[in-house]
Amino acid sequence: MDVEARMGAEMALRSLWFGPAVAAVALLIGGPPAALAAIVGAAVVALVFLFTGKTLSWAARRSPTALGTAALAGFLVRLLLLTAFVWVAIRFLQLDLIGLFVGLAVTYIGLLVMQARKEAVR
Repeated sequence: MDVEARMGAEMALRSLWFGPAVAAVALLIGGPPAALAAIVGAAVVALVFLFTGKTLSWAARRSPTALGTAALAGFLVRLLLLTAFVWVAIRFLQLDLIGLFVGLAVTYIGLLVMQARKEAVR
């Protein structure tokens, strides 16, 4: 397994215990609706990391240009998809805004920090 796919898979696996911890904090902040929204946000973050790792791994095997293109295009696509997801989640699914933000932001940043610390000691 390539390094990018390995890191994406590790972060997605780590979200299995980190996501519920974030949801517990959201439960304290905003009750059950916030906890549900936080779990949904954490699941979306896990999928984003998994997809990103697989995409970058595929592109790295092609060429350095493909890797750079995949990184930039992937960032833009993820940004658009996350924006669309938040809009749909709030507008149509009526998920709790604070819980969703806590789930997305805290999980995203928390998993990145944990992975960076892990990679720093390798």
